Amino acid sequence: MIKGEKVYLRPILKQDITFLNEWKNDEETYRYLGGGFMPTSIDQQEKWMDSMIDTTGNNKRFIICDNENSPIGMVGLYSINWIHRTCEIGLYIGNKSTQGRGYGKESCRLIEQFAKEYLNLRKIKLNVVLDNESATHMWHSLGYEKVGKFKDERFIKGEYKDLVLMEKFI
Repeated sequence: MIKGEKVYLRPILKQDITFLNEWKNDEETYRYLGGGFMPTSIDQQEKWMDSMIDTTGNNKRFIICDNENSPIGMVGLYSINWIHRTCEIGLYIGNKSTQGRGYGKESCRLIEQFAKEYLNLRKIKLNVVLDNESATHMWHSLGYEKVGKFKDERFIKGEYKDLVLMEKFI
């Protein structure tokens, strides 16, 4: 477990499928994420669970839990490049009643510290949809800098949206 003040990060368990599927099927939660919103059956998602719980490869995913041990979201490091010591980060808070309380921000700080102190990574990159103002604000407040933009990169609710590229040396 990776412990903070408000939250802790733990490995994904197969039994987490119920709320992971609930979050995956929530348009508001998933529309801005890389894979986009696509309703998925729990049967289909069960086929992915082995890769979701595997932390031996180039992706490290964790469930975010509050101090009452309730799962509230997911954070991960993706596409880890062991030569260049870089990766990408992804995050969402799926439990809407816990959004806006700083849990996402603390989760990012925890996984950044883990990436630096245990994985020897030096830089974290991310993509964020420009229209996702709360996420853009959070990433800026955590010290991520804009390094570029893809115009009309993501198709969301009938429109193409710009994607901002950000990075942070940790």
